[in-house]
Amino acid sequence: MSKTPKTADGSEPTSGTITFIQSHRPALEDGVYEITVAQHVRNTDANARPDARFDETYVHTRRFQVAGARFSVDSTAIDSSFPPTGSQGEYATVLPHVVFNRQSLPWQRSVGDSADSSWLALLVFDENDPPPTVSQVMVGDLTPSPFPHAQGATPTASSLPADAVSYPGLTLEYGQFPWDPCRVIDVPVSLFNAVAPGLVDMPWLTHSRTVSSASPLRAAGLAEGQTSIETSVVVGNRLPDPNSRVTVHLVSLENMAGFLPQGDDYTPASITLPNGTPAATVRLVSLFSWSYRSVDPQQTFTGLLKNLDAEDGLRVFAIKNGAEGSTEADQAVANALDLGYTPANHHTRQGSRTVSWYRGPFVPFEVSGTISVPVPDGTTDTPPIRSADEVVRYNPDSGMMDVSYAAAWQIGRLLALQDKGFSEALVRWKGSNTRKAFEAYERQILDEAFGETLALAQVRGLRADGNELHHAAAGFIRDRLKRHLAPALAAGEDGGTAERED
Repeated sequence: MSKTPKTADGSEPTSGTITFIQSHRPALEDGVYEITVAQHVRNTDANARPDARFDETYVHTRRFQVAGARFSVDSTAIDSSFPPTGSQGEYATVLPHVVFNRQSLPWQRSVGDSADSSWLALLVFDENDPPPTVSQVMVGDLTPSPFPHAQGATPTASSLPADAVSYPGLTLEYGQFPWDPCRVIDVPVSLFNAVAPGLVDMPWLTHSRTVSSASPLRAAGLAEGQTSIETSVVVGNRLPDPNSRVTVHLVSLENMAGFLPQGDDYTPASITLPNGTPAATVRLVSLFSWSYRSVDPQQTFTGLLKNLDAEDGLRVFAIKNGAEGSTEADQAVANALDLGYTPANHHTRQGSRTVSWYRGPFVPFEVSGTISVPVPDGTTDTPPIRSADEVVRYNPDSGMMDVSYAAAWQIGRLLALQDKGFSEALVRWKGSNTRKAFEAYERQILDEAFGETLALAQVRGLRADGNELHHAAAGFIRDRLKRHLAPALAAGEDGGTAERED
């Protein structure tokens, strides 16, 4: 017996490898660098004349800047985040994480520890914290000193609160200006100590990974035929409370090692102002943020299933084979329930309300290996489905509708559109079809207007490359207009002279 796993269509799944890398550090970190070249030249001839003796050193120095993300991150650098934005699910045991399509981004700067850990971290807030408010400020507002709010302007006071601290020893690099915009969050020190990752955790919250496959991979942003993906991942350090709305901020912790909880027991750091008094707030740059909802475990699929027929939980219908009713309608309802159907409120497209039957993929009986789905098969007689309403089934005997296939069609469409690779391929396909339709219409108009003059029908019979209009126009110029546009050339080809026709 073969133990090779199979996909839903019976084919073998795509095989490949995934490699986890502790860090993928750039050759040069962000910053200003200086390179100096010295050349020592001297005459080694001991018998050289005095005016020919020399011993000199020539020094040449150049400075250059390696620039990268610091106060903002380009949205194109973020591949995805999980849990998805605006989603709702069983996330109480899931550490939020964000994926970058640039492998070295998390290590372009450092938190300032001995391990040279990543400068990026995820701070996870639930609605009980509560999450801090995002503010739009300028880079100069990360320091307490006044700064010009525009080029050439007079320095103005910073918005940094008097009891707040931000990035220690912050200096701007080449190409950075104090009036550059940035997003910040002001986190109370007590909350920061509770949610910030410990210094010992920083090397473990970021990694790089490479996914390789023998066959081309399909995902958003990949080139055609690409067989490998290189990404980096930053993971949160905190699990959210169940049944709460969660907000996650990707923040910069550049040179903030002294602000993070210390040691294996996560002793809160002493965060003080320059004058030595305790600080009340920590201002952080928020590079990216998203929210989702972590549902109560009792409201998950497992929780609901375990509470079926519980004293204070959910109850299912108890009609069994018409035992509690002898009418034909009672028996029909009992049979439908035995088959796994559930009555559900149904709001029709026209705005009316009714009750319809619905049955999911889990049925209370053994099904055969082959299931015939009464939906269009794509032939000329039965065109493809264009809306969920086309697969709503109506029972004239009971006057009720069955929306099972309509729900399955809608769920399938939503799952497909959620796939970035599928969505991009669909957009490209629709765009290609639109262009082909326009081109066909243009050819039809040109054929009607110039077909007889350019002899398109004759050219179409000789050419099969789809460029019959181009060839017809070229032939028309060569055969009928050349003698008017270039008499000398036409005369040379005819072996004689051509008279000009005015």
